[in-house]
Parts: sequence; structure tokens; C-alpha cells
Amino acid sequence: MTDTILTPSRRNLLKGVAASGPAALLAATGFAATAKAAEVPTTTSGPLTYYAEFRVAQPFKPGFDGSISEFAKTMQQRGALAVTIKQMVGDSTMVKNYPESYKGLLRNAYAEAAKAGTLPLFYSLFVRFESAKALAAAKPDAAFDTGVLPHLHGAMMQNGKPVATPAPMAVYRGIFQTVAAGDRKGIYTNEADIVRFLAKPVDAAAGNSLITVGNHAYIADHVMGPFEQKVVLLLKEAQETFQPTTAADGIGQAGAADNRFYRKAVSTEILRKSTPDGQHRAYIMHGIWDSVWDHENSHLDPRFKTASGPVGAMVDIGPVEPFYTTQMTLTKM
Repeated sequence: MTDTILTPSRRNLLKGVAASGPAALLAATGFAATAKAAEVPTTTSGPLTYYAEFRVAQPFKPGFDGSISEFAKTMQQRGALAVTIKQMVGDSTMVKNYPESYKGLLRNAYAEAAKAGTLPLFYSLFVRFESAKALAAAKPDAAFDTGVLPHLHGAMMQNGKPVATPAPMAVYRGIFQTVAAGDRKGIYTNEADIVRFLAKPVDAAAGNSLITVGNHAYIADHVMGPFEQKVVLLLKEAQETFQPTTAADGIGQAGAADNRFYRKAVSTEILRKSTPDGQHRAYIMHGIWDSVWDHENSHLDPRFKTASGPVGAMVDIGPVEPFYTTQMTLTKM
């Protein structure tokens, strides 16, 4: 283990939004960390997701593992539809429109860096609720502050041993609404269907090999309506297309580094932050795929490019599209 685990300079990897204007809303790993906790909307109808992104220094992972497990159980007991924790493992190159020769180049980059001790571990947390009232009653922010935050300090080397930095590393937290979702059975846009979708995550099975793709982007808040019309069409494209198109099972064939095959997405979801950040609105395009290659190859399909073009044209900041593996999921008791 080296002294580069998390020195004070490395703790600036995710800055607060005030650091350098709108561009600081995003970092290479997702949303930039903020000083304040999530704001629970009181007038928003329908299901909501308490979402967080944070880092864990490798020496403190054992304590974190216990704390996040207890947090998940607490949320489950307080009525959450589902609680899922995902670890970032890499980054998409195809979403950046790099040449095809770069395909999958960074698919394991973050996991390998964490293993080498040059970067901390990065996580995303999804806590699903059927309503704002249910979210407020569960008090996820307070439970996170009490149980999880104490394990999120950076690590500094003193006398050859890692010690915690004086303050925890900054965390991103927000409340998101699901605009639309889909799986291999259908597309869901009404509240009842979305609640059922959120309550049964497709990656809930322990040890599953599925890969999550979290596309983070900001748009101008005043174009939210037109943007959502276009992004829902993109969701349908991702959920319904596959390659080769003649696949007998209607799903497609497994993607690989040396082909352009891909199976249709296992599930897709568009999440909108319930409140704007100044003049911008945050979105997460949350997809679950059979493999990294399935996802990357989908970006090379002309049908996907046609559907994604109008969406990309409306993005002001981003996109950033990390890959994750699911570490734990608990569903409603």
C-alpha cells in the first residue's frame, strides 16, 4: 500500500459545484460531491430514489461493508422498496464517441486502480421509495450520516500505517424521480408500473454477473419536457433492439471485443433529479446489461446512433458513463 491512497490533493477529485461553475457539476466518476445533503421534495408525487455517490478508502473498507449492510437493513425495515449498492469498476469509451479501436479499453480501470491502491473505491447507492412521504419517514439522510459517513474518511500514511483524515470525504446526495423504465417485458411510464419495477431489481440475485451503466448528464432546466420525450424514445430503442436482428430468441447474441453483437438491455431507467441545480437539471440513464461488450456494441448500432443523436444534442454537461457491479440488494420486507 502506498501513500497515494488518498492524500489531501487527491481528495479534490470530486469538487463541490461552486468550485468552477457549471462544468464542476460533473466529475470523471459521476456527479460532483456537494456539501449539503439531499432535499426531500414535499410536493412531488410518485416513487422516488434517494441516490448517493461516495468514495471509500481501501483500508477502511471492512468497516464500511458492515455499516452499509446495516444501513440497507434499516432502510428495508423502514419501508424502502429496495436498497442497492454498486461499486464502480470502469468507464465507457463508446459513449464518448471514441474510435471503435478504443472499445472497452477502460472497462476495468477503476477496479484495477483501487486494487493497486492508487484510487479509492467508488460506490453508488440507490434507495427506492414509493412516495415522498415514505422517503421522508425513512430518514435516509440521517441514517447515512450516523452509520455510513464515519467510514468515508480518506486515508493518510503515518509511520507506515493508514490513518483517517480529520473529516470525511464529500458525498453526492440527491432525490431522483423515475421518468420511465423498461425491461425485456415492456416499457413503464405510469406510477403503478414504475413502483413494481423499482421493487424488483433485475440485478438483485447474489453473485450476478450483470453490468450496470450509469450515464450522468445535465441539461438546461427549461428544456426538460422536450428532452424527456427524446430520451424516452432512446430508452425504448435500447430496450427493444439487438444484434444480430435475426436472433431466434428475440434477444440477440453475446457481445465480445471482436464482434458487434449485443443482447438487448436487461433493464433501463431514466431518473431525473427532483430539483434543479441552478439553471441545470441532472439525469441518470441507468441501464443494466448482460456484459460491458453488449453495452459498448449497442453504441455502434446505427439504430442507436439515430435515437441518441437528438438526446446528445440537448446535453449541456456530460455525459459521464461509469460501469458498476452490484454488491448488494435488499428488497421490501
